[in-house]
Amino acid sequence: MVDENLRECISYNKDSINGSIMTSKKYKENQGIKGKVLLELFDAKTKKKVKEAYTENLIPDLYFKDTFLELFVQGIMGAGNTRRCENYTWFNYLYLTDSDKPENINEQRVIGNIIGFAGRNEPYSGNDPIRGTVNRSETKFELTDNKIKINFVFDFPTHAANGRIESIYWADSDPENKDYFYRGAALYGREYEDNSYYINSEINPRRYYAINRLFSYAKTIKFISPTKGWLLADGKNTSITQSSYLQFPESLKGHWLMIPFDINTNDIIIWDQVIRLLNYEGNALVSDSSNAIKKYDGLYQACPYIQPDGEMVFIGFYNYSYSGDNYLRIYKWSKVGVQLSFVDINMSQDFKDKDYNVLFNYKQINTDGVFLDGCIDIIGYTTRLDSQFNENVYTSRWIRVDSQGNKVQDMNIKPKIGNSTWFETRGMDSGNIERRCYVYDFYRSANRIYLYYTNTQGGTSFFQVINKQGNLLEPYRKYFSINSSYYSFHNILGTDRWISRYYGSGTTYLLIQALLTSKPIGAHTKLAQPVEKTEANTMKIQYMFEIDLVNYGEDYY
Repeated sequence: MVDENLRECISYNKDSINGSIMTSKKYKENQGIKGKVLLELFDAKTKKKVKEAYTENLIPDLYFKDTFLELFVQGIMGAGNTRRCENYTWFNYLYLTDSDKPENINEQRVIGNIIGFAGRNEPYSGNDPIRGTVNRSETKFELTDNKIKINFVFDFPTHAANGRIESIYWADSDPENKDYFYRGAALYGREYEDNSYYINSEINPRRYYAINRLFSYAKTIKFISPTKGWLLADGKNTSITQSSYLQFPESLKGHWLMIPFDINTNDIIIWDQVIRLLNYEGNALVSDSSNAIKKYDGLYQACPYIQPDGEMVFIGFYNYSYSGDNYLRIYKWSKVGVQLSFVDINMSQDFKDKDYNVLFNYKQINTDGVFLDGCIDIIGYTTRLDSQFNENVYTSRWIRVDSQGNKVQDMNIKPKIGNSTWFETRGMDSGNIERRCYVYDFYRSANRIYLYYTNTQGGTSFFQVINKQGNLLEPYRKYFSINSSYYSFHNILGTDRWISRYYGSGTTYLLIQALLTSKPIGAHTKLAQPVEKTEANTMKIQYMFEIDLVNYGEDYY
């Protein structure tokens, strides 16, 4: 039995030469909006139609939720810096890809190799091999008694969008920028009045201090929810301890501090729960060049971890060099800051490639994964010379160690090509890719690992996304950044959610926004079967939106 809230849609592919038709059935929600897509292929010489495909789209849930949040939280509650909903940009660009993934209500991004694209607002007449143009003369707007109809028309000449087309998307940005983050609706950002997220030092000096000093000078900021988390701060830093906005507690000066915060509270900092992280003697964790152990006492990152027994501990690290080798010192503290253990690891030697007797080169150490299972993430590589070709071969690795220094994972993270065509255009393939790049940077959420590979020996740099098991999620992306000044981005630990924080040029602002790690899509439709365009064809795509009018005109009692 079909849900009464669903309607039946028939998609088809038709061969105009032999008359054959292939159909498939879909069911769409009755949302008051329909997106109807007609793709037509023409013989470039005869101008006759040779193929056509018709289907209807799906607008993901995210678009409606983002719209409501922006209009309600920003428009009604006055959070953030605008009362306008600006996600109309999700329908700025039409994409044609080879993705065979079905439409999904939870979709967020363009998937597949890009065969073609066109801007809705930008006519184009150049020679780009994937870019078409909007046809403004044929694009129409129509108002009937009960509907608004908007028919967008796009043309692709013989040289553009050649390949296998199976999915059509509306999306926020062009291919050059689609991998930048998208800052969504404001989740927090109202201090004194509507659309004001500036913290006034005279009205609330303690709140101002937390953002202006502690958030600015913290070594790490770990969010465990959109509003709560922990700061790692150095109590020896006078930019933190000397302030006219509050009297910094004397008992905290000179110590490494784990500072809990909740931006919903007046002070932001929960001062009576600040933890001093002590050394093995119970004193301040401070480097002492005259002591063989303490000379390497320092701290770069720290993160809370709830052990299987329910006890919270803190795990952190400091890395240093000695006699040409790179070392990692791992600390573990109790929930009150008593040091439970520390251990030194010689990363260069302990992680070396024993078969070739080459040292391990670390590139990034990260504690975000500590929140999940108490383990620190290390990425780096070993390299050896292939004398036959006089090229270096790089073995990229992702290593995880627990608080006692035990290696619990050592994964070869050789980049995977998958079905991406991007690598071939850059002269890289599965046979030579370990000679063209090596892992250089690392970001993670609970289940997704974002790896940055830097180019070498004629290769090209790129990001790749895998899951915890090393399976490929996204073979190529260009960026992993916001591309906006004065914004930082943070994973909410233990989840795959991200948020952005705006701090302003003077670090006097507090605005938290939802964050997508790619520019979003407004709609996706999958053809009944793929269409193959060649240089012998031109192509026209008509994309019509039919929107039911709301009945404003009756006075109900």
